[in-house]
Amino acid sequence: MLTRIEEKKRYFNNYWQTRDLPSADARSIQRAEYIASLLGHSKSGELLDVGCGRGTVLSYLSERGYNIGGCDLASDSIASLNAAGHDVFIFDIDTDDLPRKYNAILCLEVLQQIFNPQAALTKFSKALDEDGLLIISVPNEFHLWGRIKLFFGTSHLGHFDESHIRLFTPKRAKALFERVGLSVDKMISVSVIPPGIRALNWIGKMLAKICPSLFSLSQIYRLKIK
Repeated sequence: MLTRIEEKKRYFNNYWQTRDLPSADARSIQRAEYIASLLGHSKSGELLDVGCGRGTVLSYLSERGYNIGGCDLASDSIASLNAAGHDVFIFDIDTDDLPRKYNAILCLEVLQQIFNPQAALTKFSKALDEDGLLIISVPNEFHLWGRIKLFFGTSHLGHFDESHIRLFTPKRAKALFERVGLSVDKMISVSVIPPGIRALNWIGKMLAKICPSLFSLSQIYRLKIK
């Protein structure tokens, strides 16, 4: 019988085999572009991508000169990234401590998959250098299309193949950050319109900014310790 940790590792090793990779990669690259804008031009200090997955964001930022490493529970992904020359290690958010301090910690589309996001944020905060940044991305589960799917009974929420066990909205996310003692320095709302539909990108960005609870797929937050 597999232990709980072994079950989690198996799940996340299989996770990417069930994803629509072209769509996931397009969203990851879009997210990486936003994160680079939040990090700014200064590339000093060490960054860590917690839950780096296949390493799309990690590779994007590394190629642009950022000193960034990563960690994940998916041992297959970690092995591939190690072979590609990245500084990565296996890490379980629920049980492991981060090995050192970082200038910035990224945790992208991960908190919705763990039981205790508050404990995870507290752990990340303790691993930040003074004046360090925490960049968090979480999905907005109740955007317009999600609400329509829920109305017609076709929503992914609660499906046995779905890994999201914590359901975020912009309001809920900000309340969580407040409890942990983090302040939102900047927020970017990511449009529900796929990045490949370029003709509608500007409309999507405008709507996501005006009403993020309805028209954003996710939010990216730049956080600081109060």
